[in-house]
Amino acid sequence: MVTSASLLQTVLALAFVLFMIVAVAWLFRRMQRPGGRAQSPMQIRGQLMVGTRERVVLIEVGDQWIVAGVASGSVQALAVMPRQEVADASDGHATGAVPNFSALLERLSKKNQ
Repeated sequence: MVTSASLLQTVLALAFVLFMIVAVAWLFRRMQRPGGRAQSPMQIRGQLMVGTRERVVLIEVGDQWIVAGVASGSVQALAVMPRQEVADASDGHATGAVPNFSALLERLSKKNQ
């Protein structure tokens, strides 16, 4: 026969196990991103969907921008250019105009033709 004390002990043990699973998952997630996005040398500055599984991505690496075509199973660099000044939304002060990604893509396609 199950007593209320043994039932309470079982429920508390289950709650403790569930808490430990959540805590370990949170810890693993924190360990995968030690510095967060601010420390990353690469950042995705924008992307444009050009098909159901294809997109064009603007990646900032150091002082360069890389325009890459991404499709299922492949990534291909389309253009590499020097980094341009953009507005920083965190401090509210614009250091330059925010580039229009579609206009930038059109300019690059005209240059490569």
